Amino acid sequence: MTEPVLVVDLGSWALSAAVVTREQGLEHTREQLRLVRDPATGATRLPGGASLDPASQRLVTGERLRDQHPRHYVDGVRRAVDANAPIWLGDQLVNGAELVTAALDTVVQEARRQHGEVTRLAVTVPAAYRTHDPRREVLVTAAAVAGFPDVELVHDPSAAVADPLAQLDLPDGAHVLVCDLGATWSATLTQLQRGVAVPLSQESSGSGRDLDVVLAADLRATLTEWVEPAFAAGGDVSVRANFHALDIVRRLKHRLSEAPEATDQVEPGAPAYTMRRNLLEQLTEPANRWLIASCRAVIARAGIVPAEVAAVVLVGGCAHLPGVAQALHAGLGRPVTRPPEPELAVLRGAARLAGDRATRTLPVDPAPWRVEPLAWTVPGGRGRLVRWLAKEGEPYPAGAPLAQIRTADDRVFDLTAGRAGGVLLEQRVPVGGMVVSGTAAAHVRIVPTAERFQLAKRHHLRVAGDWLLMPDRRMLVEWSRTGEYVKVRSVDSGALVTELRPGRGAGRPQHGQVALGPNQQLALVTWDADGHFAVWDVLSGRMTSSFSDAHRPDAVLVNEGEWRLVATGEGAASVGRYRRDVATVWDLATGARLDRIVGEDLTRRFAGYTDTSRADAFATEMASPDGRLRAAVLDGSVCVRDVETEAEVFRADLSPARQVRTAFCHQGRHLLARRTDDEGTSIDVWEVLQPA
Repeated sequence: MTEPVLVVDLGSWALSAAVVTREQGLEHTREQLRLVRDPATGATRLPGGASLDPASQRLVTGERLRDQHPRHYVDGVRRAVDANAPIWLGDQLVNGAELVTAALDTVVQEARRQHGEVTRLAVTVPAAYRTHDPRREVLVTAAAVAGFPDVELVHDPSAAVADPLAQLDLPDGAHVLVCDLGATWSATLTQLQRGVAVPLSQESSGSGRDLDVVLAADLRATLTEWVEPAFAAGGDVSVRANFHALDIVRRLKHRLSEAPEATDQVEPGAPAYTMRRNLLEQLTEPANRWLIASCRAVIARAGIVPAEVAAVVLVGGCAHLPGVAQALHAGLGRPVTRPPEPELAVLRGAARLAGDRATRTLPVDPAPWRVEPLAWTVPGGRGRLVRWLAKEGEPYPAGAPLAQIRTADDRVFDLTAGRAGGVLLEQRVPVGGMVVSGTAAAHVRIVPTAERFQLAKRHHLRVAGDWLLMPDRRMLVEWSRTGEYVKVRSVDSGALVTELRPGRGAGRPQHGQVALGPNQQLALVTWDADGHFAVWDVLSGRMTSSFSDAHRPDAVLVNEGEWRLVATGEGAASVGRYRRDVATVWDLATGARLDRIVGEDLTRRFAGYTDTSRADAFATEMASPDGRLRAAVLDGSVCVRDVETEAEVFRADLSPARQVRTAFCHQGRHLLARRTDDEGTSIDVWEVLQPA
């Protein structure tokens, strides 16, 4: 049985979720889909809203606090992500990542309560979230904070086509039009490529939400005597009345798929409000016109005509609306497929696609050759190149002389190849130039020998800020010296695990320093030019202390062992006729001032205080955890040797870097190199491939 996957269809105002597992039988694979139901109602769709609890300042998902604090509620956690901007809940701004994280935490907890442990996560995204869209990164970040850094994102239209209940049996290359009608209506043209529907073009609108607003206005006009006082009251009362009106019309709207009319009451004793199908069809007609026009537009944008569309799939909660399928068929001239329970079609299809992940493995390509730098140890440290004996692009045998040099005492030496032959790719030193010991003079291509270890490049990360490797060597920390952000990333994939941006809701800090506090707690210390300091816990995002210095700081140092900070200000105190420096020592845990010292050159007096963290695990030389490999920094290169055979198994030239440091991760499965150059700081990560 495959590991259980939690699939979440994150809609505009509601969400659905299911746990999917696959069991391999003798003849076929059996897939099991278990829905995560609303614990209060048992419904298959869960409320997608969230409230900010004024008392605890914590996000609470669902509708539990909606009536009590209606202005602290948003009816869909994805709305802030769609807008790519934070939203106001009460008097506080909340961003999309925080809202989605809260929703995912709740769904994961409920899924585990109902169906047991889940180890992987897949989340659906609208077709408008194209590749490299920053909104995708928001969802990935939220999932990582919820404990799933390896989350997969599945496009809604791709999932709709993969729904097994749609029963589409189409060849590769076929075009499928997907109409997803929820709070947001979208028309997306897809093409099947290797069995997966890939979105080609799409258009979307808020037709579903607009229809609900029009229906709520009809309710308000019909029951004016009963509901108008609440709508006119203002404040929480009118906001609450609007939410209740939308609840009622949504319930009645879905009942009309099976009956010519539906009735409900706004409150006990009030007259019944009746919604009729003919009215709903009349109010839906403008949205249908938009849908047909958008379908034709996305088809034309792909350079085809409606007759070339193999299938039209109608999904989403509004797919139940009377007349929509008929209008599509009449407007496009193509058959329309509406699967059972169309509001769950995207969830079922996403579960099917997520379950295929076990088959998506990429074996490493065996290296037919390897590029290596050549360097020689020259008597006296350097020698002048007399001539090259091998031409660029020509092969040479093992041990062949490649060049000649003349040392300072006019002795001539042959520079020979190593234990393997190869092809000379690049002569890095011109005739008459200097060949320096330990510096690469040429690059060659050789056929790799059967070594006990090989290293394969996995990723390269570059930032304008700095990098730190946690002392346990499990996580990379990316941070800005302006204090704008701290990002914690996994070593093996570079995926974002969590992120702190302390500037929200206040003036942004101008300086920042990452440090490890008590119990190896990762912290960010920020300050501005006026001497306002704050200490932040990176993993929780909380500010743990703050304080203000009376003087403008020109140097700030941190002692991680004592968890103290010293800030010095030039000319901040007067002694007689002279201006002297003043240094203030602060307790970072409490924000209390501990001491104030006046003098000169004060920073030298504080042993153990630094402007960078001493907990950084990068070094110039390091052995792997099992002791079988040793990595060292040599003249801008990272060199790895097999301790047992003393053979060099890997070398990476990182010049022109001002500084290079290296490390193995905690398991020894990855080698890291940090280099600093004029453009910033970067991280290179290689996977250590050990013998079977």
